[in-house]
Order: sequence, then C-alpha cells, then structure tokens
Amino acid sequence: MNSKLLEKRGLLTFALVFALSAGTSRTEGAQESTFDWQLTSDDSARLDPADYHTGHVFKSGDQTGNVHVDIDAQEPITVEMAPAQEWSEAVRHPELLPRVSFRCVREHVTKATYVCDVAPGRPMTLVLRDERNSDRTAVTSFGASLTEHGTVREFLSPNEIHIHYYRWACVQNCNPPQYQWINELKETYDLTSALKIYDGITAERDGQPFSVKVNSPVPMTVAIVPARVADELRGKSDNLGSSLNNRSCMERSVRSAAFECTFDLADGPQSFVAAPEAGSKVPPNKKVGVEVVASKCVANCLTDIEK
Repeated sequence: MNSKLLEKRGLLTFALVFALSAGTSRTEGAQESTFDWQLTSDDSARLDPADYHTGHVFKSGDQTGNVHVDIDAQEPITVEMAPAQEWSEAVRHPELLPRVSFRCVREHVTKATYVCDVAPGRPMTLVLRDERNSDRTAVTSFGASLTEHGTVREFLSPNEIHIHYYRWACVQNCNPPQYQWINELKETYDLTSALKIYDGITAERDGQPFSVKVNSPVPMTVAIVPARVADELRGKSDNLGSSLNNRSCMERSVRSAAFECTFDLADGPQSFVAAPEAGSKVPPNKKVGVEVVASKCVANCLTDIEK
C-alpha cells in the first residue's frame, strides 16, 4: 500500500472523528459518576383484612421509570401497580375494582424489596392489599385511618406495614467535568518555503489532548513545540531539523495527515510550526491548511486547587 493512500485514509479518519466530536461535550480524564438507590421517603399503613392502601404515584420521568421500594408487613400482603386514573376511579367507585389492570403483581409479601418498570407516559400507583379474608359485609376499605366523619377509625385486626421509597441517584462524582473540542488554530495560507509559526497554545490541565491536522500539496514538517524553541527558529529557520529532534508532537514528510498530542500545565506556552521539507519544490499559487483543536473544559471545571 503506497504512502499517498495511507495519508488519504488517515485524513478521512481524522475528518470522521472531528465530525462526530465537534460541538459535543464529553467526560474525559475524570472519575465516572457512581449511582445507587437512595432513600427518599417513608410511609406507614395500617390495614384490616382485605383492605387496600394507596401508595405513591410514579410518573413518566420519575427515577427513569423504575419503582424500587422496601416493604415490611406483619401479615402477608399483595403489592402491585395500577394505572393511576383507573385506581383513582376505583377508590371512588369500589365496584370498578375488577376492571383495574394491575401489573407487577407480587403476592404473599411480608418483607421484600419490590421493583417494577413503569412504562413512559402512563402514571402508575403503588397499591398494597391485605391478603387475609374479611368477615365484613361492608364494601372494601381503602385503608383510611379516619372515618368519613373525621374520627379515628377503629381497626379490627390491624396489619402494620412500613414502606421505604427509593430513587436511583448519583452518590459520587455527580458533576464530572465536561470537555469539548475547540479550535486553537484554523488557517489557510499561501505556500512558501518559509517557516510558518503560530503562537498561543497552552494546556489548561495535565494530559490535555490536542489534535493537529495539515493538508498540503508538498511534504511538510509540522510540530507543536515550546514557545522558546519557536522564538529561536524565527531567527534561524535552518535549524528546524535539529530543533525538532526527539520532539514527541511532530510529523515529517506529510501532505495530508492528522495526529494527536498531549501536554501538561508544566509544559508552558507552545507554538505550532510548519515548513516544507528541505529540498521540496514549492509550486506557485498553492495553499496549505492547518488546524489545531484542543479538548477544553466547558462545564463543571476543576478549580486550580482541585487540579
């Protein structure tokens, strides 16, 4: 495979990476966020045999649609989810109970963690039912602690139930830094045999990535070097070859190429340098395109002390 084909493929790969990453934020060089179930509220209920208890309503978007509760009951109960509208109607009109479409039904619960995935767009109500048989002839009770007259209800055989509600939440590294590719340099200039230098490149954190792209009609040497080296080259461009020896952020004899380098805070100011390879014939009226982009923090950035 010839070098021109390799260079062309390298440029296409670079263009694809930049097309995907440009304008998007990402997490880099930071610890990932840790999530866990966090207790949000407690609830208690007292049920007579065959009574129902109405728990929380879970709406679309709550906890990403997941229900996660711990339940502790003295006597066995059935735990289930009902469409909020259907359950509201059944509470007002108990004769509609057989029509309620329960899901995530779990029977014979005394102590358990109950989970259910709630479909988006349909609020669901947590419902608890005492499984004991009732000798009452009255209509089903919905676990109210007060009578319709506002007096405290007397329970015949109370089943004490405790409910702990949880939500899925971040518990560690909850606001990691967000990074975005931002242009440090983007220039198209007339090709000459002279050395081209662009200043003003500085790392804002250790290990910061910089991506370099060049497109030229002739083989070029391109590099990012310390600003002091660039200053020396301004007066003695013939020393380009020796000045770039052992430099890590450099490519030689490239026409179309892309490469990535990293710099630390201690590296100080850097400069981009580019020149045709020695002995290359420089055609007239040709352009060179160069670009340097840096991954910079755009949100939740670390302070100098945290760095």
